[in-house]
Amino acid sequence: MKKLLLLTAAIALALPLAGCAKKAADTGTVVDDSLRLAFLNDHVYFDFDRYNIRPDQVPTLQAKAAYLNSNGSSAELQGYADERGTEAYNMALGDRRSKSARNYLIDLGISGTRLSTVSYGESNPADPGHNEAAWARNRRVEFVLR
Repeated sequence: MKKLLLLTAAIALALPLAGCAKKAADTGTVVDDSLRLAFLNDHVYFDFDRYNIRPDQVPTLQAKAAYLNSNGSSAELQGYADERGTEAYNMALGDRRSKSARNYLIDLGISGTRLSTVSYGESNPADPGHNEAAWARNRRVEFVLR
């Protein structure tokens, strides 16, 4: 079942890129670069004051697992929180979020030795605004290839 989910996630990630194949051949750009950029730019988002994986974020994690399985890369998972709460609380929350995403990837078959975590708390906001829309974009885990 996990293999089917990973295959489905990989196909879902690759379908939008299928039209890039001719362009890739024409320009010399490798389609794998598009998959790498999708891996880096698709973040996992969380509800306020929560670190559990939301059902709508599962496909993103499945696609990330498929990408990591396809090339054996290692990744750093960087946890963030919005600006509400104390700095210490937000550092701890970012840590719990990155570890939650790591554990989910491990459950999908990625070796824990390939995944490291770090928390940045409320620092480096994706959106500097001070409203719910901005805060929702700041409650995230980002992925960096190592």
